Amino acid sequence: MKKKERSQGPEFTRREFLKNMGIAAGTACFAGLEILSPEQIFAQVLVPKEINIGTFAPSHCAVPFVYARLKGYYKDENLNVNLINYPDMPSIAKDLAGGKLDFGQLITNLPLVMHTGSKPFESAVPMVILAVTGVNGAALMVRKGANITSPADFKGKTLSNHSKLSVHHLINRMFLEHHKIDYEKDIQFKITELDNVVDAMKNAEVDAFVMPEPKDALVEHLGLADVFMLSKYIWPNHPCCVLTAKREYFDKNKGLAETVARAITRAALSANEAATREEIIDVLQSSPDYKYDKVPKAVLMKAFTPGRSDFYPFPYQSMARLIIEKMKEYKLLPAETNNKQLAEDVFLSDFSRKIIKDLGATPPKSNYRPEKILGVEHKYS
Repeated sequence: MKKKERSQGPEFTRREFLKNMGIAAGTACFAGLEILSPEQIFAQVLVPKEINIGTFAPSHCAVPFVYARLKGYYKDENLNVNLINYPDMPSIAKDLAGGKLDFGQLITNLPLVMHTGSKPFESAVPMVILAVTGVNGAALMVRKGANITSPADFKGKTLSNHSKLSVHHLINRMFLEHHKIDYEKDIQFKITELDNVVDAMKNAEVDAFVMPEPKDALVEHLGLADVFMLSKYIWPNHPCCVLTAKREYFDKNKGLAETVARAITRAALSANEAATREEIIDVLQSSPDYKYDKVPKAVLMKAFTPGRSDFYPFPYQSMARLIIEKMKEYKLLPAETNNKQLAEDVFLSDFSRKIIKDLGATPPKSNYRPEKILGVEHKYS
């Protein structure tokens, strides 16, 4: 994607900069100061500090983070990025809160929980979401031999997610609600760590789950489970993970945040093009650093099939409103939470719109869209 020319501050040429620095250097010489040459000063000004970004690969939503690194998009923005692959998202959340990370990949619900200081966080850590890094990217999977062929068959079964603080958990529960299956009475629920998903299916510890890709495609590839319904048919174009940062850090480093968001948004827009999927997978598998090379290409091709997994980066505030509404209903956020205010504070839709426009793409005109759950429309404004 061709980037537009853009201004990032006062407009001046390198020659003008060196000329001005030369004048300053001469003045300093008269003052008896030891100075650097204009060329050295210019070089030092342009050397960026290291920026620490946490990601969780080889997940679907890590694709924009990793692709941006492997394609040089961070360098194009003059960013010195240390992209750290974490074993789990709670660790990313902890290091974001503690200041060890500047930016991170988190499941959409987590910044909302951090922002409000809800469990398991002991105090509020104001957060912002700069972009969505994964759309859809999940499936309701049923274990072979579990005898699940209709929604009614889920009664009496053991269902699972990797975290109650995930969009996948909400999707699981909204599916059950729609089909009048009581989460508390009609099914058993258990948390299954992502590393244990294959064994849980092999050992019949769970009968069904909604997990992020490529875990769903992997158990399908291994012949352990079948797709009952892709998550996009439960909640079309739902967010999965996001690019997030502490509000305090964002407010102090808005220019930097814009360049980081631009690199990752550029990668997300590229990955969102259906024609690029195989090329993207080849790039991801070219590096051993983020574990995509450990996943069979056939699994990634299935997991990242356009529609099954997408990457459109705009953070609609209507997404946030639905998530907040459901999290309150399931007692995962305080009942007194102001839904609209929380969505506006955390989901930076206007910020993202500017980034997308800067990259030459056409962003949505509104921060809201109708959100549909199994065909039932939810409208917010």
